[in-house]
Order: sequence, then structure tokens, then C-alpha cells
Amino acid sequence: MCPAKYFYSYISKEPRQFSPPAVLGNIVHEVLENKLDNDREIDIDELKSEYGKTVQKWDPSGQIPENLLDAGSVILDEFYDTNAGLPLNIYAKELGFELIIGSYVVRGFIDRVDVVGDRVNIIDYKTGKWEISAKEMPNSLQLGIYAMAAREIFPDKEIYAEMYYLRSGRRKGHLFTNEDIDRVKVNLISAMNKIVNDQNFTPTSNTRVCSFCDHAKSGTCGTGVFRNSKRA
Repeated sequence: MCPAKYFYSYISKEPRQFSPPAVLGNIVHEVLENKLDNDREIDIDELKSEYGKTVQKWDPSGQIPENLLDAGSVILDEFYDTNAGLPLNIYAKELGFELIIGSYVVRGFIDRVDVVGDRVNIIDYKTGKWEISAKEMPNSLQLGIYAMAAREIFPDKEIYAEMYYLRSGRRKGHLFTNEDIDRVKVNLISAMNKIVNDQNFTPTSNTRVCSFCDHAKSGTCGTGVFRNSKRA
């Protein structure tokens, strides 16, 4: 996303700032992880009760603004309205994986994996406002890595991976073929080689990244501070 952000996060290990939108995302993810179950229907009262408890767990000092908490509540309302009464086919939630790619090890977690017949459906929840266009989904490295991990577990099934934008209710995805997954592997190795060989860690030209970067907000990254001051 940004070489400078990578440097501050993983090489110099600068402390992360409290980011209300990011924490809200963690809260909503945890509520859905805890309350979605194949053996019972989705219950809005259970979702809301769990939401209240999880907010207290993640934000005991009340730093998340009320408007964001309201947005989280609306997300759960709309999730219920869209999915209530529908069967769940959850294989796993927060599925951990580890891949050996060339000389690298790639580890991660997938929000949710469903299995329906001969198809695996990978779901990545998004609570932010920004969305990738549908035509860009085949090029999403994140979804591609998830598809690669799913191929290891389910070699004989179709792999469909999507981003579920909870604020808008839009679901955008791609059916990853074996050729797609091979392409993802090549792109991933190229990206990792670039990271390893980068000696400059120049800030990204995508100034939007600075608006939600911990290191711009903390003042660690002077470029990010300058860009955000121009945006304000």
C-alpha cells in the first residue's frame, strides 16, 4: 500500500495510534464471528446485545465518536435485513492459513469461508466507506491470496472470493480459476521481492492512504502530515 507505511510499521516498529474507524471494524467483525452459526437463524437482538458488549471490550474509555457507533449499529441492522432467514453454510470463521511462496512464508486469516456444493465462497467483510470497483476484483491481491489458500484446502472445488461492503450492502467478487491463482502467485512474489529489495521506502503517490495512516496522524511520517494538512 505504501513503502513508508511498511517501514514505520514493520521495520522501525513505530507504535500504532487508536483509530476509531479501524476499531469499529474490529468490533463489527467480532460480532459477526461470534453470532453467525449454521445451527440457528440470525437474531437481531443477539447481534445488538453482542455489539454493546464488544464496544465496551474494544473501547472501554469511549474514544469512538457517537456517529461511528451509530454507523456500526446501522451496519448490523442492514446485515440482518439482508440475511435474516437465509441458510448459512459456514465452513470456518477467521480461518488461519500459511502458504510457502517461493522463499517466503505468507500467513493470514480469512473472515469467513462458506462451502456450498462444489463451490467455496470466501467472504471478506469491509466496514469502511471506500470500495474497489467490481472490475478490479480479479486483480485484488488480498482476494487472490485468500483464493490461493483455499485452493490448498479444497483442490477440487471452485473458488469464489468476494468483498462484502457492509455499509452499502454491495458484494463484489471474482471466481478464481487455476490460471488466476497462478497469476496471483507471480504477482505476489514480485511484490515481496520489491519489498525486500527496497532501500528507500518512499511514500506512496496515492495521497488517500495518508488520510487513514497511523504514522501520518502521529507525526512520524512528515510527508503524511503535510498531505493531510493540505487536505484539511
